[in-house]
Amino acid sequence: QYKCYKRRYKKSTSNSRRKTTEMLRFKDIISATLLCLLFVSISLQQSTRREPLVEIDLGTIRGSILKTVNGRDIFAYRGIPYAQEPVGIRRFAAPVPVGAWNDTLDAIEDSPICPQPVRSVPMSEDCLKINIYTSSEIVQGWPVLVYIHGGSNKIGSGHSVYEAGPQYLLDAQVILVTFNYRLGALGFLSTRTAEAPGNFGYLDQVLALKWVQSHIRHFGGNPNRVTIFGMSAGAMAVTLHMASPLSANLFHRAIAMSGSATSELVIDNLYWTRKLAEELSCPKYSPKELLDCLRAVPWQKIIEVCATWEYYGFINMKWNYEIDGKFLLEHPTDTFRHNRTNNVPLMAGITKNECDFHAYHQENNTGLLNDISQNFASYAPELFLYKNWSTGMESENNVWRGEKLELFYFGNHTNITEGNLYPFGHVFSDGLIGHGVYKLVRLASRFMNVFYYRFDYESNPSLKPDHNGNFRGVVHADDLKYVMPSRWYGPQFAMDSPNMFMVKRMVHIFETFAIWGSFEASDTIDWPAVDPDDIKALYNNDVMHVGQVPYLERYALWDELFAQEASGVSPLRLSALVALIIAGVAAGIL
Repeated sequence: QYKCYKRRYKKSTSNSRRKTTEMLRFKDIISATLLCLLFVSISLQQSTRREPLVEIDLGTIRGSILKTVNGRDIFAYRGIPYAQEPVGIRRFAAPVPVGAWNDTLDAIEDSPICPQPVRSVPMSEDCLKINIYTSSEIVQGWPVLVYIHGGSNKIGSGHSVYEAGPQYLLDAQVILVTFNYRLGALGFLSTRTAEAPGNFGYLDQVLALKWVQSHIRHFGGNPNRVTIFGMSAGAMAVTLHMASPLSANLFHRAIAMSGSATSELVIDNLYWTRKLAEELSCPKYSPKELLDCLRAVPWQKIIEVCATWEYYGFINMKWNYEIDGKFLLEHPTDTFRHNRTNNVPLMAGITKNECDFHAYHQENNTGLLNDISQNFASYAPELFLYKNWSTGMESENNVWRGEKLELFYFGNHTNITEGNLYPFGHVFSDGLIGHGVYKLVRLASRFMNVFYYRFDYESNPSLKPDHNGNFRGVVHADDLKYVMPSRWYGPQFAMDSPNMFMVKRMVHIFETFAIWGSFEASDTIDWPAVDPDDIKALYNNDVMHVGQVPYLERYALWDELFAQEASGVSPLRLSALVALIIAGVAAGIL
């Protein structure tokens, strides 16, 4: 029995060991299989995360992954061409749409920006590129925000690092679009003839908006819910698109931050075009010869020459729109006054201290300030951008305007010193930005829903401190840093920053407006549309409230100074009309 038991025990033990070994092998196989599957899964996820792909009508685009401030994935497609390279015969001409491509387009980093007088940023004439930022989630029909950058029509870009980061807005359910357009002489030169009517930078913008209409659905965007927004010259561009027949049906809401085409800036592109030609030894009166010559000049030389025209260190905007008979049929103020605009809901406003910094940036320049004090009426047209350069002398109206400005802002004793800079700054703020935006609101609110604001929230550092680094108010572009982080306008805030509440508020404002075109659906924003007979503004500070319009007495002065302005017609249309009249007279019809 013992032997049998022992034998059975040995047999049982042997079977048990065999089963244990087999189970261990099975577990090893399962573990190895699971590890392989996990590795494949991770590899596929990393591949997807590393290379998001989208197919549009023009071809396949490979993007990259960025992160929102809250850590969400952003599918970023940067540097997509929307127009052919504007070189050779295409320089100083309307943009030409880009064709399809065969290979997968790598859109994994920002393209060079358009030529401009800045350093340390790659730039090229081959700059007409668009950037699309969308959620990594599968989305469809989200509202689209299209940013038109500012920079006095001479600097700026849609670059994700330097100007237009997506890290805030992509925490909302929106698609963000940014792009480059031609600047300076390359974007706005004009002979006021058919050879070069001007507005090339604005035509770039129109083409970019058409590109969005054609392709944004592939990125999850709704082409019928597009909001254009811009700051400064970008805000001016927004209001120009509201006035342009070429931009009809390309957007459905508009946001103008600190800028408007209804301001009193003089349009003098022809003067600067001929000056550029003269300084580059090109013919300046024959449009064809002028263009042939300037097209052969390296863009670096054009930028260099134009940069020498910067006087005093104050803001200037040498290059502007043209009333060309196509992009613009009349002065934008007349378009808004007579309700000939692309009527869409509009959000428009200013910052509390806008351009005051132009004064305190000069507080150590006592020689210049003394000279301006002694000759304010002579300086005023150039400083506040209503000087007519073509005439070579100041009109009686401009002399009168300078005298009125001096008396109103300084009283009988103009003495611009370090301790008396704020009135000087107010002239810049009102003349360059504030009055034009107020006039826009006043005119547009008669025909469309308008939401008027003043941004008052103070955070240090400000974008424009004084020369000692001290805070001197909520100035031009101080609101943009809560919408898009960037190296130029303000870096991304840390999550524990006390300013993050304003980032969240601004993102909510933009998202709500992009979706609805109003704030009736918001539980947190009480902001009614403007009543044109009782205009009020939203004051955006630690606590928001609606109140009376700021600076009304100051704006009333500018109304008086430019009461008869802004009645313009296209030189091309005017010459065509004259030719028609002459032909009619010759034929005996008239």
